[in-house]
Amino acid sequence: MSEPVRQPTVFDSGQEHLGQQYARALLGAAARDGQAAAVVEELDAFITEVLDVAPRLEAALTSPRVPAAAKLGLLDKALAGRMSVSLLNFLKVVCRHRRFACLRAIRKAARQQLNEWEGRVDVQVRTPAPLSEAVHELVTRRLESLLGKRVHLVVRLDESLIGGLVIRVGDMVYDASVARGLSRLRESALDEVARAVRESLDRFASAGSAAYTGSEA
Repeated sequence: MSEPVRQPTVFDSGQEHLGQQYARALLGAAARDGQAAAVVEELDAFITEVLDVAPRLEAALTSPRVPAAAKLGLLDKALAGRMSVSLLNFLKVVCRHRRFACLRAIRKAARQQLNEWEGRVDVQVRTPAPLSEAVHELVTRRLESLLGKRVHLVVRLDESLIGGLVIRVGDMVYDASVARGLSRLRESALDEVARAVRESLDRFASAGSAAYTGSEA
């Protein structure tokens, strides 16, 4: 049986810090209108459906050689009428401050903060083919039961997989990519994810308790 492995964080500490600051500002403004969840989904869609498929646009928006006014014009031309005014204005602020390269860190932090507000956890699943509605529901409900939290399932297609799925919860990854098809999910794989996550949390709690006790001495 394959073991869960820990994946390194892809953002440096500076990007993570900025991401958290901008994410708080974005969610704070959106929450006043009851649109926090909608804005996070919209930001994710913008990165996935626009930036990921239009690298030249992203290069222009992140380039220090492109004047701020030109970047704002690009945003208006590409997004006005196709995106909520609140998110478009936020992207303009990010551009003015020359922080567009941190946008993916902002997305990550915004999702994490929203999950904390809602008592929910992100679970990323990679599969070689789209999950059926029934399988999507099965994975979501099973993980909610095991982790004791609401689960937001993020499905990514990965044609390099032979079959099955790869599940990621936080920094823990469990590879259950076996050639048995998506319709026969093994509970043992999901149980292993929950066990690994819980053990990781237990180790963190123990380390934190030990550090606190030492500081009291």
